[in-house]
Amino acid sequence: MQTNPDDPLRVSVLGPVRAWRGGRELNLGPARQRLLFAALVVAGGRDVGRDDLIAEVWGDSPPATATGSVYTYVSGLRRSLGRETLTSGPTGYAVRLRPGDLDSERFATAYAEAARRHDAGDLAAAVAALDEALGLWHGEPYAGLTGHRLEFERARLVQRRLDALGRRARLLIELGDDGVVAELTGLVRDHPLHEPLHELLVLALHRTGRRAEAVEAYRAARHTLRTELGIEPGSALTDLYDRVRRDPALTVGGGTSGSPGPSPSPARTTPGAPGAGSLAGRADELGRLRSLLDALAAGQGNAVWIEGEPGIGKTALLRAAFADAGERGCQVAWGSAEELDRYVPLQVVVRAVQPQPRSADSPVAPPPAGSHLDGFATTDPPVLADRVLARVRAACAVAPLVLVVDDLQWADPASVPFWDRLVAATRRMPLLLVAAARLEPGGQELARLRRGVRSRQGAVLRLGALPPEVVEQLVVRLVGAPLGPNLAEVVSISAGNPLYAREMTTALLRRGAVRTVDGVADIPDSVPVELPRPLLAVVRGTVDLLSPRTQDVLRTAALLGTRFSVDDVVAVTGESPFELVTSLEEALAANVLVGADTALAFRHSFLRRVLYDSIPAPARTMLHRHTAEVLARGGSPVTRVAEQLVAAASVVDDWTVSWLVAHCADLARRAPQLAGELLRRVLATGPADPRHRAQLLIALVRLDLRDDRWPLDEAREAAGLATDPAERAEMRHLLAAMTHRRGDTPAAIAILRDALADRAVPDFWRTRHWVLLADLRRGPLDDLDRADRRAAALHAEALAAGQPYEAASALQTTWLTNSVRRDHERALEYVDRALDVMRDNPAFAGLYLDLLDNRTFTLHNLDRLPEAERTLREARLFALRHRLPSGLHTASAVQYFWTGRWDDALAEISAVTDDVPRNTLLGMRDPVAVALLLHGVAALVAAHREDGVLARGHLDATDALPASDAERESCGFLLVARALVAETRDRPDEALRVVGPLLAPEYAPLAVRHQWLPEVTRLALDLGRRDVAERAAAICAAEAAREVQPARAYRAAARCRALLTDDPEPALAAAARYREMGWVTELAATLEDAAVLLAANRRPHEAAVAGGEAVDLYTMLGARWDLRRTQRRLAGYGVEPAPGRVPGNCLDAG
Repeated sequence: MQTNPDDPLRVSVLGPVRAWRGGRELNLGPARQRLLFAALVVAGGRDVGRDDLIAEVWGDSPPATATGSVYTYVSGLRRSLGRETLTSGPTGYAVRLRPGDLDSERFATAYAEAARRHDAGDLAAAVAALDEALGLWHGEPYAGLTGHRLEFERARLVQRRLDALGRRARLLIELGDDGVVAELTGLVRDHPLHEPLHELLVLALHRTGRRAEAVEAYRAARHTLRTELGIEPGSALTDLYDRVRRDPALTVGGGTSGSPGPSPSPARTTPGAPGAGSLAGRADELGRLRSLLDALAAGQGNAVWIEGEPGIGKTALLRAAFADAGERGCQVAWGSAEELDRYVPLQVVVRAVQPQPRSADSPVAPPPAGSHLDGFATTDPPVLADRVLARVRAACAVAPLVLVVDDLQWADPASVPFWDRLVAATRRMPLLLVAAARLEPGGQELARLRRGVRSRQGAVLRLGALPPEVVEQLVVRLVGAPLGPNLAEVVSISAGNPLYAREMTTALLRRGAVRTVDGVADIPDSVPVELPRPLLAVVRGTVDLLSPRTQDVLRTAALLGTRFSVDDVVAVTGESPFELVTSLEEALAANVLVGADTALAFRHSFLRRVLYDSIPAPARTMLHRHTAEVLARGGSPVTRVAEQLVAAASVVDDWTVSWLVAHCADLARRAPQLAGELLRRVLATGPADPRHRAQLLIALVRLDLRDDRWPLDEAREAAGLATDPAERAEMRHLLAAMTHRRGDTPAAIAILRDALADRAVPDFWRTRHWVLLADLRRGPLDDLDRADRRAAALHAEALAAGQPYEAASALQTTWLTNSVRRDHERALEYVDRALDVMRDNPAFAGLYLDLLDNRTFTLHNLDRLPEAERTLREARLFALRHRLPSGLHTASAVQYFWTGRWDDALAEISAVTDDVPRNTLLGMRDPVAVALLLHGVAALVAAHREDGVLARGHLDATDALPASDAERESCGFLLVARALVAETRDRPDEALRVVGPLLAPEYAPLAVRHQWLPEVTRLALDLGRRDVAERAAAICAAEAAREVQPARAYRAAARCRALLTDDPEPALAAAARYREMGWVTELAATLEDAAVLLAANRRPHEAAVAGGEAVDLYTMLGARWDLRRTQRRLAGYGVEPAPGRVPGNCLDAG
């Protein structure tokens, strides 16, 4: 269809840059041509000089052909736009647009009209004008393009859009539109750092009568601003918060303005300049990948596994297959692994999806600002994996994504299970997951990954040798003529490997050995064509052609890895950039080095290997040691410094020891495998300073224990060397625990007695020593009757000897055995007797607090909540009286959660989570277990309230997998919080998998799991997994059967039974008891289930009443997710919750 120059021209920049003439879209050409067009549009009809256009398109490093390219691009645009639109003059080029041609101008016009209508008092018309303005947006302005002028214009337009969204929301609040709350919630989620939106959300919530949620919205905003920007909310938001707390109702004030927060980082959208064009000899493989790309563009994900020997063409195939992915509306993220990546968790995947400077060749728009996720500062592999997966999911929400991981054989162990997760995700997202790896004998992990791709109907491509004629054509293109007989040997020696052929031919060309005579290229008989060993010899020949000076510089670069920065080379060599530039330019011109984003890289790892191996081994060791120190002085990440120190295996000097002492804890968190290897190497040399050796031993003991190793010798030596009393006590404690696990309990008891005899032991560790000693003397709990007899004997022995601590510990053991039996009345009797023993012994304050903690637990299980509250108050007073760091914050947080005082629970948690070991009670609760429980409670509250940022922050603060019995017994809240976060993100299958440990009683026999099993039952039934639901109900029923007095487990079992049988009566009975006793959180959930069951049994009026009470309770708690879920479940039966009244005892509790 031909365009008519008289037809109106429309240009769109509020999204991908596009143009139409009449009804036909114009072809604006390749990415750089579109960028030039965009630069002219931004100029607003003013002439832009050629030099300015070159700077905008190519930045500070334009190619020599840039001037000619500008002429080419202008000519191409004129063919589409017409000469009357793209004009030229003595000062440059300009795009002449008429009023209304440009959508950003129409947006500004509509916005101005909305402001005029607003000032005139016509609020409805103002909203309509803003709707028209916002309807012009189709993504990020000038999406996929970058340049200095564009960035300023993009920021300006994004701010104008936020202003329009804010004005529209303010108008809707004035109009009384309750739906604005949902819109503002989404906007706050998309723009968490834009403070005016938080202000509007607080105002909208309060105006709709949701005062508690308004207060919570302010707190969430304050938390986000403090966490992300390190600032407090501005006066407008703070003043509004004060008015919300003070005033019963608010009117809408004047507009507020504020600068936008930092622009979130988009997911990477292009591989490093993928090549275009066809690929000889790979038609079948290329066709297969192209068809998968077509399917991806249509929304269908898949996984691809490509394997082959080094140099066979895996990367070239991928670049050819996905060269035009952007034109098909797909994004491409590209990561290439290297050998050093084996030590750093998920580094290659993070590199692929991490924000990068956008290229002018970017094929598609990056994700919008709303897709921003937290950065990758954490290196805990499961947490990091969740963040990477979240970034991939966010990118897929914008456009189909091709995620390529090249050289996967170098990836670290954590990447292997994560790859399986990504493969599984291709079923649910428009994600084409592509891996390329070398063929490695015995590569079991790679083989397993390949099987995983095949088992999910993915594509597995194995690249074999190219046909000889294809390799011959490759060589012909390189030499520019048909091959003579001697040069043709390259074809046979390369064995179908294009890299071998290319490197051998290039080396011959650079030597000047190739002569073209009578149209035939050949080499003399005296020039041999040798087989590479396997390829290094040929690559060595290429390297040898560089000047000696350049080779020396590249040897230094080779120490740094395949990728390196110029700054690092400058630092290691001690030379200035000016002195190095000639050598680096020579290497770039010779194609030994290539640009890699903001760094440089060897074109392939063989080049680096040749240079690295050319350094004599003794010199390599010393150079790695020198490089480590230079990198450390320059502030490089600890993992990079440690990689150099590991490579300098035999050099362990004072600096190495001092650096490792200072950074071992950070290194252990970021790369535990690397930390363990370096610690062992350094310790094997015997550091001269005993203090340093002690520090390194302590770090190794902690690291090994987290990895289920028992380093007894190291702990024993560390205890002997440690000068810090707390560290010495910790090592003795761990040594006693490990000795007991090895079966030598008498020796473990002796270690603890020696430790207790040390007057320098801090109170924290002295209490833990006493607790462990009591546990060891008590013996195992596998036979409860035998444990009772042993406790009675120890009690009598302690009373006779006048030992109150031992007497109380024996009574505490009997409390524990009765708690395991679920005879909580009898357990209360024993804990009270123990408290009587310890009440007049302030020297053992830690045990007294432990016993109060035990008493609170028992009172919970007896439904005696007011008495539990009094016990917690006694603990707080006791802590103040004896100047202890704190009372029972952990027990208080748990009580407040179940009684509906969620804000009080969060206040208790905030008092201790910054310093768990110091602030928690001094007894049986393990600090790591306490952290799991407290962060779990906070994360669960945040998840119920749909505060994803706060929930993720608490989940990220904990170890992913509990390692000890105490940690497993305290991880219930954490597991359920992780599951709820998954459920709120519409991943119910993942949620059910996360709570799997709750369905394994042997996982943590003493854990209180019945309180979570009704939710597991509901979730399983929603997924059609009745087998799992029945299993959860059976475990809960078994727990209930063990209760001597029917209490919480009994009611939980009734809830499970109601869900399984579709009978609302057990749930209603449980709800009545929860209501009577003040268990607010469980009451709300039980009423929700009862309402749904009543509706299913055609009792709509009763369902509406029960549902209304549940809704009221959820509203009081601020549980937005549960509120929406209840309304959604009842809407399926046509039931709307009836407005109700929260019972008075629940109001008192909550």
